[in-house]
Amino acid sequence: MTKSALDLYHKFFSEREFERLDLFQLLAERYAIQRVLYPGSFVHITTSFVFPDVVYVDTDRRAKKFFASPEVREYIEEHKRYPQPANFSFHPIDYRDGLEEIEPGFDLLISQYAGFIGQYCKHHLKAGGCLLANNSHGDAGVAALDPEYQLAEVAHKRNGKYRLSESNLDQYFVPKSTKRELTKEYLMDLQKGVGYTNTASNYIFRKGQ
Repeated sequence: MTKSALDLYHKFFSEREFERLDLFQLLAERYAIQRVLYPGSFVHITTSFVFPDVVYVDTDRRAKKFFASPEVREYIEEHKRYPQPANFSFHPIDYRDGLEEIEPGFDLLISQYAGFIGQYCKHHLKAGGCLLANNSHGDAGVAALDPEYQLAEVAHKRNGKYRLSESNLDQYFVPKSTKRELTKEYLMDLQKGVGYTNTASNYIFRKGQ
């Protein structure tokens, strides 16, 4: 069997049914998203199926080789859901060291399993832009304590499908334990999510004006 660059994408995303295409589609329908910044992306190109302009950032050597393959562009063009040609780029750098080479003003910042992207890359998100974060490393919990972010919606996954909800947002990020006050500094030192009374698969925050 001929080895393809896309094997990496299929192994980690499509074969595991972890593409999150419907989540991205819901965001596209709800918000005016064109430019997307995805630090810690690895090879999760599903984002480019929905959004026409995506900047991927990762230090994984496999990702660098993956994005250099013409197969990837062909695959994105075959699966995109918008009429214009796909515009995407990959930067093999550590987002924590700064992204000076990348023009700011993004509509969406994606934080999935890659640390405190919502903090390190916040200045690249335009006012009113969205942060999509889960809480695997505590990034959503930190954003909830950040006055520059406002929780707008939560995303729940049930029966394999995502849905967005604006209901009872004040019930989220209420810690189960009151033994210690939660601060941004504490959560970032902890580097993992803590227990909350209500949780969601993902959280959508808006950056203040």
